[in-house]
Amino acid sequence: MIILKHVEYNIKDSSELEKLLNHLRKTTSKVDGVEFKDIYFPIGKAEFVLVIECVNEYKYVEWRSICPPPLGAKDWHEVFLKKDERFPQTNKPNL
Repeated sequence: MIILKHVEYNIKDSSELEKLLNHLRKTTSKVDGVEFKDIYFPIGKAEFVLVIECVNEYKYVEWRSICPPPLGAKDWHEVFLKKDERFPQTNKPNL
């Protein structure tokens, strides 16, 4: 599954961004089944969105406990299933 983690926070410059990216890579590597994919910035908002691939939402919650949002920032997440998760193959071919 894919988690979109929205964080209402303004990253001030590229140095702060690099520190954040390094921190994200380090903390996601500590939780099996959680992989940081990318970061996006909505136009006109003091916000960023992390794209995180997880085996399940519980793993995301486990990761969030070691990587909370910046002090004073609000965050929320959305869960998206991959097509195989949404429509699992029910008729597997006979081998």
